[in-house]
Parts: sequence; C-alpha cells; structure tokens
Amino acid sequence: RSWSRPHTAATLGAMLDLPSPAALPAATRRYPAPVSAQRALSIVEKLALGPDAHVLDVACGRGGLLLDAVALHGCRGLGLSRDDAALADARENAVRERLAERVEFRRAAPETFVAERRYDAILCVGTPDAFSALEDTAARCLEWLRVGGLLVVGAPFLRRTPALGYRGVLGAAAERLQTTGVYARNVVGSGFELLVTAVCSESEWDAYESASYRAQLRYVAEHPDDPGAGEIRARAEAWYQSYWRYGRDTLGYAFHLFRRPRAALRAVPEFKGV
Repeated sequence: RSWSRPHTAATLGAMLDLPSPAALPAATRRYPAPVSAQRALSIVEKLALGPDAHVLDVACGRGGLLLDAVALHGCRGLGLSRDDAALADARENAVRERLAERVEFRRAAPETFVAERRYDAILCVGTPDAFSALEDTAARCLEWLRVGGLLVVGAPFLRRTPALGYRGVLGAAAERLQTTGVYARNVVGSGFELLVTAVCSESEWDAYESASYRAQLRYVAEHPDDPGAGEIRARAEAWYQSYWRYGRDTLGYAFHLFRRPRAALRAVPEFKGV
C-alpha cells in the first residue's frame, strides 16, 4: 500500500532543505514562505505591472505569489519548479482561479532555463534550491530582466548567531545562512538597485510554523497505519519545540525588491584608511 503524504514541507526547515518526511496539506500552503495574505498583496502591488507585462517565478511552488501577481495586474506569468506534484497543484490552482490562459507552469531547473524574452518582473521567494547561491540568482536575473525590471527576493536570514544546540538542529544550513544585510549587499553588488526591504513579523512566523505543526499531526492522526507515522510525529514535535526554544529569536525572513538600472553601477574603490 502507498500513502499519499503531502509533498513539500512548508516550514522553515523545508526552506533550509532539512530532511523531513511530512509537510503541509495543499490547502494551507499557498505561499512558499512565512508570508500572510496581506504581505503577499503588498509584495505584488509594488510590482506595478501593466497588462502586457510578463512575470517569471523561478521557484514557484504551488504558484500562489505568481497567480496573485497575474490576477492583480492582468499580466502573464511563467512559473518554474522541479517538483512535479507542486506543478500539478499550481496548474489546478490556475484553472480554479480562471487564470490558466495567462499562466504557464513548467518543469525546469533555473540553472538550465533559457529565457525566451526579457521579463518585467522576476520572483524568487522561499525555496533554497532555486540557485546554488543568491549571487547566482542575481546574475541570471539581471540577464533576464528588461531595463527597469524588478526582482523580488525572499530569503531566511540570521538575526543572531545560532546557539550550539540550534546548530545541531540546522546542520549544514547554519553555515549557509547570513544576515539580511549580506543578502542585499550581494545582490546590489551584482548590479541591482535596492528599492524596498520588508521583514516578516513574528506573528507571521508563528502562524506559519504552528500551521505546519498542526497539519503534520493531523496527517498522523488520519493515517495511523502509515509505517512512517511515528517518525513524522517525532520530527514535527522536535522541529516545533526547537522553533520556540531557538528559531523564533534566531531566524528571520525578509523580502527585498530590487530594480535593474539603466546603466551598471560603477565599482567604488575600497577605502583603505590612513
């Protein structure tokens, strides 16, 4: 017998690419990041796109943010993902929201994607494997955007150095995380101008992690004959406890809105002092 487990975890652990056998049900995972509906609306409103604009989402998940942008601005969109199950959900969402004629979801890796046009806006939110590093994201997106085009980057960041116990929970992800200023500086260094930074609130984080925890426990309760049910519950409880003990005060999530300038920024010589 096979069990139809939810296919992509919507916790910070999933965004950091930590092992997890369970995930949020589709109905509670519109966005691949700890973002409220109000936050999502504020993000897509800032794009200020026209009906002839084209938006690329390089890590679309179930397509929520891209569908919001297309619905709000009446533009067209292309979403990329390597996850077949997520793509199926995204296509179903597009049909249900009557946007299928304006949005395409394609199985593709961003590293090998060949852009067929210059885009007016690019979304890269919530998924750690969109590119191997944020610098790669910025360099490719600079090529794909028209002059004046916008890039939205959403990424977890460190508020403070993780405690030793939390480093054990995060594993290799603890070495990849940086402060939010480092992320923005790297993208600006690739040739972009920073327009806006918005940091998710603690209430958004709490709602995000609590919804994930409840969903995983609900899956276990509804599938007691799943041989992995015990492991699912144990991991869910361990991650949830570590969030409240460490993660809530250690990690944050920020959105940055960048613009491709008409001319590349000139390099400034490093000041060496007296």
